[in-house]
Amino acid sequence: MKIDELQLRGFGKWRDAVFRFAPGINLFCAPNEAGKSTLLEGLFAALYGMKKDYVRTARYLPEYEKYLPWDGGTYETIVQYEVAGKSYRLHRWLEKEREQARLFLNPDWSEVTGLYQEDRRKERNFLELHLGLTRSLFTDVTWIRREQMAAAEHLLPSLGTDEADPAVNRVLAELERELAAIGKKERADNTLLGKAGARVAQKERALAEAEAGWTAASRLARQIADWEAERRERERTREKLRQRLHRVQEAEAEWQARWRQSYIAPSPEQWEAWEENAVTAEERRLHRETRELLAALAARSAPDADTGSETERERLEADYQRALELRKAWETCREQVNSLAASAIVGTERPRQRQKATGKFSSDRLLRAGSGLLLAAAAGAFLAGKGTYGWIAGVLAVLLAAVGTLRRRRARGNQHVPAVIEEWRRLQQEADRLEVTLREIYQAWNAADWDAFLQLREAQLNMSRQREADRQTEEWKRREEEARLLARWGDELRSILEAEKAERDRERDGLVQSLKETEERLQELREQIARASGEMGSHDSVSVARARSEYEDAIAALRSLQMRREALQLARDTLREALAEWNRDVSPVLNGLASDVMARITGGKYRDVRLDPRERFAVRLLEPVRQRVVEQEQCSLGTQDQLHFAQRVALLRLVSRQTEPLPLFLDDHFAHYDQERLERTLAYVAELSEEHQVFLFTCQQRELTLLEPYLRGSDRHKVHRL
Repeated sequence: MKIDELQLRGFGKWRDAVFRFAPGINLFCAPNEAGKSTLLEGLFAALYGMKKDYVRTARYLPEYEKYLPWDGGTYETIVQYEVAGKSYRLHRWLEKEREQARLFLNPDWSEVTGLYQEDRRKERNFLELHLGLTRSLFTDVTWIRREQMAAAEHLLPSLGTDEADPAVNRVLAELERELAAIGKKERADNTLLGKAGARVAQKERALAEAEAGWTAASRLARQIADWEAERRERERTREKLRQRLHRVQEAEAEWQARWRQSYIAPSPEQWEAWEENAVTAEERRLHRETRELLAALAARSAPDADTGSETERERLEADYQRALELRKAWETCREQVNSLAASAIVGTERPRQRQKATGKFSSDRLLRAGSGLLLAAAAGAFLAGKGTYGWIAGVLAVLLAAVGTLRRRRARGNQHVPAVIEEWRRLQQEADRLEVTLREIYQAWNAADWDAFLQLREAQLNMSRQREADRQTEEWKRREEEARLLARWGDELRSILEAEKAERDRERDGLVQSLKETEERLQELREQIARASGEMGSHDSVSVARARSEYEDAIAALRSLQMRREALQLARDTLREALAEWNRDVSPVLNGLASDVMARITGGKYRDVRLDPRERFAVRLLEPVRQRVVEQEQCSLGTQDQLHFAQRVALLRLVSRQTEPLPLFLDDHFAHYDQERLERTLAYVAELSEEHQVFLFTCQQRELTLLEPYLRGSDRHKVHRL
């Protein structure tokens, strides 16, 4: 077997890492924590996955959680390897509970996953089918480490020799599987013996039941007849109860509607409906009394307002609006008349003033002079600190200036004096007419003038407001009394409804309880009838003679199975003794291989090594000086590591004879080797690399230095820097 390439898409610290390997020595030289051990575990996971061997259910190795991808990505590997002259590409997804794998065959990388059948765990173990080795056996043989072998008892069938036939192990395994299928106890549920015992017990019970069935048939028939009669009576009672309960539910719905309507004031039509639909005489009396009280209250409502007074108030208001408009028009005419009169006077006096202007100061000049003097006085007052006088003088100066300006403007309009006088006369006539109309309105209401008319209107309005306030007060009292009557009606009605509901709830609860008891009794009767009918049917269909015959057949089958189990046990024990003899024949071959390896790596110091297949291939050493047998644990650390090396290499060479050359893995194995031991061992490793692919992981430089002569200039070996 040769591993060409490994891709760790997600495994521990490695993410999208690609490693290509040489066919000989692959030296990984890197410090601690660089990921060497993770790379080695990733290679084993890519080949075999992360599940344990020899376990029916999916159980994962303890390292599963340890090597989860650090970045949280996919747990995924790809390995490309060669076996039996064929090149494969194995792609694995290691997610727990849904681990998946796909296998592709070179040269066109066609998928061949479906060609491999699933095992009892619903998995396809590609490497196990290619090499005949499970994960535990593969790591036991190829990985040199200071640990006991994990699957030594399963390794023996793979160590075939010329003196013994490995088919014996397969026969023994088949016998073990058949014995396991038969089982040891008659009470087990999942074995043939347990099932046969259960069948005997079942047939025995069936026979007892058949014998007792004939005596119970008549009793069951009478009971069924009685139960059928009671069932029919109970069904009639149930139907009556359901009808009564339906009526109660309808009454409940009507009650809900009446409860909601008790919060709403009824209309006259609704009062009649309330009285007609009243359930009790007390409720009907409540509706009738409340209706009569509301009618009496409506009859005592406030009298209508005085129609004559209302009409007179409306006429007074109309005359007021008309007089208000006339007075506004009259005041406008008076203002225009006064303005035109002033304009006419100014226009007629200007010619005279021009005639008297010679040698005298005009009035305009006097106004301008007076305004100037007042301004000068205001300025002096401000300078003297008398602000009040200064403001008075300033205001007077502005007024004189305004009067002068107005006189000048009027002087420019003296050419229109005749037209102004004509307009003044027209407006004076209009004002007189309006004043006559106003006096007529005043006289109609016996008022001397406008003020008296206003006082009359205000008195009339006050009287009208007082009448409206009295009417509204009376109306408010009536509505308050009506609301009180309706509230009392609602409270008393709801009290009646609550009492009615309580009585109906008691009736409904009683009906529900009776219906429940009837249903339970009917169900019980149906079950009794069905059970009794089934029992009678079984009595009719199963005869005592047939039940006895089946019971005797079950006893015979159980005895036959017991005899077969005894025969298989005898055959197994015999084969085990033969296998033990065969194992003793295998030991010399293993001992020879291990002794040869130990002699090579110790320079001939130790030449006699023994491996005991019966004790997990425990290693013992014969000291040449004192000629005594020494257990592996009694040696120094360096010698123990050498014995582990000899043990694994011997097994590797023996297993490779049955399959093909397997790779060899060393992960910091030479930590306790001195320089001389290391030189000899590495020389032997270089010799092994001619036939086996070697993966050597180290955190020191001395392995690289000692292997330099073998690595230099050879494309069969490769140094990997992590």
